Amino acid sequence: MAFLRVVSLVVVAALAAGLQPMMAHAAEKFAAMTVDARNGKVLYAENADAIRHPASLTKMMTLYLVFQDLAAGKITLDTPIRMSARATGMAPSKLGVKAGNSITVETAIRALVVKSANDVAAAVAENLGGSESAFAQRMTRTARNIGMSRTTFLNASGLPNPGQVTTARDMATLGLRLMRDYPQYYPYFRTRSFVFQGKTIKGHNRLLGSYEGTDGIKTGYIAASGFNLVSSVRRGDKRLVGVVLGGKTGASRDAYMKQMLSKYFDDATGGRTIAAYAGSAKGAKATEETATAAAEEAAPAAKPARKEAAAKRLPAKKTKASEEQVAAATPVEPSEQGDTEDGVDSMASLAAQAAAPATTGTTTTATTTTEQPAQQVETVPQPMAEQDATQQPADQAQMASIAAGTDAGWTISLGDYATKSDAQAVLQMTRKRTPDVIAGKTAQTVMVEKKGQITYRARFTGFDESTAAVACKAIKKKKTPCQPQGPS
Repeated sequence: MAFLRVVSLVVVAALAAGLQPMMAHAAEKFAAMTVDARNGKVLYAENADAIRHPASLTKMMTLYLVFQDLAAGKITLDTPIRMSARATGMAPSKLGVKAGNSITVETAIRALVVKSANDVAAAVAENLGGSESAFAQRMTRTARNIGMSRTTFLNASGLPNPGQVTTARDMATLGLRLMRDYPQYYPYFRTRSFVFQGKTIKGHNRLLGSYEGTDGIKTGYIAASGFNLVSSVRRGDKRLVGVVLGGKTGASRDAYMKQMLSKYFDDATGGRTIAAYAGSAKGAKATEETATAAAEEAAPAAKPARKEAAAKRLPAKKTKASEEQVAAATPVEPSEQGDTEDGVDSMASLAAQAAAPATTGTTTTATTTTEQPAQQVETVPQPMAEQDATQQPADQAQMASIAAGTDAGWTISLGDYATKSDAQAVLQMTRKRTPDVIAGKTAQTVMVEKKGQITYRARFTGFDESTAAVACKAIKKKKTPCQPQGPS
């Protein structure tokens, strides 16, 4: 009851401010911010400095570095981006370029903005940074240099990684810096579709074309983050940057963004400058903004201060209706809906894959009763071969995070499989069959390359030596291979 009263106050506060209550947003994921792009003033903030997962908002920084290299003359829009086997093995969303083929930098930009293509993000990182890990280190260094003090990047796509974190404030700052630092390239963010190999590819950002003045920036979703959105909206000489993190659905996130921005437009300042930081006017810079017939355009940014200058907080006014809405709200893991561009590694999609017949290899069939329909028979793919304990993963960034857990350094490996869906099916079925020994652990699929062959390793992390041994003993009883592995 005490928890309910606390949550009720938050909901009622939002009602009093004229915003719809965030019933569709898990409290542990939600954060929001509205910034006046002209001077960096924070007009609204909720959990602005709380640690969150960026999902595909990560690609904003990937693009920032692309723009940085373009401006420095290190690359051109026609520079080829070669797709490696590793890059093509990324989880969806993907552009689908075959390994060994190339696309231009400009096509890569459009694919990142519109399709949110994870294969392209990995390829860009490899081509510009030598490796994705090296590129991610550059991303983090750049984040610090531009005032994003609480952001860490471990990959270029935003695919699930527990250590890849950010805040609403940092994402607002990044949105500003894209406009301020690279106004000549920022207009790419207004792209709603593009044609690739004769096919029209449409984007995920539904505010473009539906909310007056919107010119970007980026959507994102993974199970750990909820539905994320950074938006830039210009009306006349006023411009706001909004951030919403942790939406339960794309629709509820978009609706909240519209309400939030609409409420604070009257408080915005007119002008032609773009702030460098969310929370400070320092570094604001005059920038030439281009407008389109649809009122979608470009812009730049200003500098940060920890304290918001009169940031509006929401007064509380308790209502019975709001309490009933809170009580009715139940957290649900999002399935494939709206803009799930960061891949399909949600619980719902893994369950669907686990229930489907394996696409390769032999399978084992669980014992069933006469009342069980044939299509519900559990099938688990078998690993391709005996695992080599010395084999090193080629990509530790590609993982399917099913549950949060503290990694004590030990993992349990359930074998290497021909496809990622096979590996995911094994993870999901193992969670169903032995829930006690892997409760609270994180499931991962890791792409492994050995002698030119790519396989996908299924594993759980978050163990110590003794619990890993106990888990493997229980899993082996269910006829699934399991091997404890200590810290490398």
